Amino acid sequence: MSFRLFIYYCALCGGWAAFVGWSLGRILSPAKDTAVDREVLGQMGIWGMMLGLMIALGLGLVDAAWNLGLRRWGQVFLRVGVGALVGAVGGLGGGMLGQALVDATGNSTLKNIYVVLGWTLTGLLVGLSIAAFEILIGLVKQQGLSGVWKKLIKCLIGGTVGGILGGVILIFLRLAWIHVFSGKAPTWLWSPSATGFVALGMCIGLLVGLAQVILKEAWIKVEAGFRPGREMILSKEQTTVGRAESCDIGLFGDNGIEKLHASIIQAGNRYYLEDSNTPGGTYINDQRINGRTPLRAGDLIRVGKSALRFNERQKKQS
Repeated sequence: MSFRLFIYYCALCGGWAAFVGWSLGRILSPAKDTAVDREVLGQMGIWGMMLGLMIALGLGLVDAAWNLGLRRWGQVFLRVGVGALVGAVGGLGGGMLGQALVDATGNSTLKNIYVVLGWTLTGLLVGLSIAAFEILIGLVKQQGLSGVWKKLIKCLIGGTVGGILGGVILIFLRLAWIHVFSGKAPTWLWSPSATGFVALGMCIGLLVGLAQVILKEAWIKVEAGFRPGREMILSKEQTTVGRAESCDIGLFGDNGIEKLHASIIQAGNRYYLEDSNTPGGTYINDQRINGRTPLRAGDLIRVGKSALRFNERQKKQS
């Protein structure tokens, strides 16, 4: 999957997931024309929980498909499940916080700000959900987490900005729909909340994907071999290359590639390529490497019949 497709699918899945979350929220807690604050608070909590759950689920699937592929369905299931749980908690907290603050004030401007604040919290925790499983596994296995922390920061930034932008659009859409149907009670209108949730989901998805791509430091593009055109951000201290299902960069269908053929290793501010003592060897710019060899932006890595282009944002100094 290319970076453009990744961003596109993040936005698309975010929007659709939000619509599904809105639908589930209406089923579980239908809108009520009531002035009882605790009923509205609980309703927004349920709506927010369904929203956060479904957006985290959708974005988690896109992220897992991009980084793992769907062949490793067990890891995908665990990764998406943990993320969905974090997203549900974020949506519940965001929905209830925003509504509680709205109920506590009579100022219409402050009410809108509080609504945006609540959905910003949801966006932030949806961002957290994308990297939650990787952090959990890294802590359990006591692995290096520098790359995962960087990914987490990018997702938090994207989710937060997406929550702010989506919350503002949600407010404007709500006001516009209420103006169009001025003779109807807002609590009984589907359009304001439905279109607002979709806009919120698309913004969170778009910004989470965009932040990862814009703020990337180093990445690989498959130029020849399995799924050419695929791009992958290097976010781990060790990224494995081979034809085994467990490899981070899977190059299947090439008998010239070993199950674990090579590794891209981040050490300090540099990236290195290391061959796994394979018969066919690993090449950088058509030169066979021996031992750990530094990578530079634009280097072409060859393993078997596959070619990978290494890129980084700027030249790293040792």
